[in-house]
This record gives sequence, structure tokens and C-alpha cells, in this order.
Amino acid sequence: MKNTVVNINGQISTGEAALVSVFDRSYLYGDSLYEVVRTYHGKYFGLDEHLERMNSSARLCHMELDQSNEHYKQEMYRTYQEFQNLTGQKKTEVYCRIIVSRGVGKIGFGQLNLLTPTQYTIIVMPLDAPTPQQFEKGLYLKVAQRLRNDRRALDPAMKSGNYLNSLLAYLESVEEHRSGNEEWPQYSKVPGTADDALMCNFDAHITEGTTFNIFYVKNGIVVTPPLDIGILDGITRAEIIKICQKLEIECREVRFPKERLYEADEVFISSSIKEVFPVSRVDDHTIHGGRPGPVTKKLAEAFKKWITDHNE
Repeated sequence: MKNTVVNINGQISTGEAALVSVFDRSYLYGDSLYEVVRTYHGKYFGLDEHLERMNSSARLCHMELDQSNEHYKQEMYRTYQEFQNLTGQKKTEVYCRIIVSRGVGKIGFGQLNLLTPTQYTIIVMPLDAPTPQQFEKGLYLKVAQRLRNDRRALDPAMKSGNYLNSLLAYLESVEEHRSGNEEWPQYSKVPGTADDALMCNFDAHITEGTTFNIFYVKNGIVVTPPLDIGILDGITRAEIIKICQKLEIECREVRFPKERLYEADEVFISSSIKEVFPVSRVDDHTIHGGRPGPVTKKLAEAFKKWITDHNE
């Protein structure tokens, strides 16, 4: 991958040269955890919170991390420094992904098959953040037929590398065009089709998107699914709820069917990369005339201010 730097267990290389063992549990079983952070003015934002969540995910999947949070932090910043040195992009904001696998070993589920401590990979690349034009356009989301994992099967609160549930929801909802040669086909989203997918649980309640939390606004009240429905405890989601309290905007955490989104005055998503981002369409229903609504704009501005205040 061009303009990408990778750190594998402390060894840093370019993306093209990075190699992971085929006997790594992340490759064999999707037995890994991950977090994504971005920089603002060259500083990782919310890094402590993300690493604490990774520790929570480790407890949920019975994984003992053999490296400390401080070690991960040091290596993430060292990788960022090497990204700047190797690419010459000193002022570029970056996307950073850390993946921790249970380890490398013999094929088999048991811990006795492991031959190494937990293994980590850190990927740093230029940030592809949304533009103001994309914000004004908003997202077109489709409610997937595929259901979200039940908490009793694979708890969505665990941010794991086993991402097939969300990946299939995306592929089954977003139409892509195949082009290029047969040996290496290229894919791109078909214009006018959905940008991403939302998933319901077995009770037909909206849970979350493939990589984001979901909110809607009705009569000035902000609504989002509760954590106990089986969703990721989003760092941005949590801050939006706090911002609503500060701005005296009522925010409710309740279960709701997809029809509530169709009837909403506004819909928006939250994530570390997209921050607060408007949704202009859900299935066949246009939201707020296809433009960002006033509450969404207010929360987006308040979130950016909160980032500035906490990043000095």
C-alpha cells in the first residue's frame, strides 16, 4: 500500500513489505482485536479511551494482552514518526489502526497451541476524512437483511477482527461495479446506490451501522439505541450524549424499529473518522430534504469545538 507504514511487533516497514505469519490466529480464525484512531494537529485523539476499550474487548474474548497500553502508545507514535520520515508528509493527518492477535501457533483453538505472546500490528496512512461537500450531501444508508450478531453469540461490544457480520451486511446492501482485467478486477460503488448499511437485531430493532453508531432526531429530541441492545460503545457516541446534556438537548437511549428513521426529522451517524455526519436517505425515504438538519449541524459544530478544546 502506497504511503503506508506498518509496525509489526516493533519492526517498522512500508506497507508493501509488511508480512504476518499464516499461522497467526488473526488470519486463521479472525481471533484479534482492533481500534482505530486519527490525529488532529499531529496528536492521536482519544488514544487512552481507545486502548482502554481494547482492554475491555480483550476481557470479553478471554485474551490476555502481553503488552501494556503504554507500550502500544509508544509504538503508535513511533510508527507515526516513521510515517512522516519515510513519506515526507510532515503535516498530514493520519489514520492509525492497531490490531492485536492472540498469537501465532499450531492450528487448533486451544491456548496450548500458542507459541508466541499476543502479536500486534500498527498501520499508519494518510487520513481520508470527509469533506464539507460530502457533509452537505450526507449518507444514503440501507437497512440490511442480514441481522446483527446476538450478544450471546459474538458480542458486538467486543471490537474484534472477526468482522464478517458487518462486511456481509455491507456487500449485500451496497452495489459495486466490477471493472479492470480478470486477473485483478477493480471495484467501485455504483453511483446512486447506498453508501453503507444499517443492521437490525432479531427483534427488528435498529442496532448500528457496519462501522458507526446511529442517531435520529424527532421534535428536537435525539434518540440512539442503548448499549444493552448489543452495539459497540462508541467513543464519539458517548461524547455526543454528553454534549446533548451540556446543550440541554434531550437525548434518549431506547430501542426502535427502522420505521422511526423513516419518520425522523434528522438522522446522523457517529464515528472516530466521520465524527458527527448527516444521513440524507434511509432506504427509500429522504431525510430533511436530503440536507443536514439543524440539530445535526449544532452537534457537529459542538463536537469539533470539544475536540479543539481537548487537543490543546
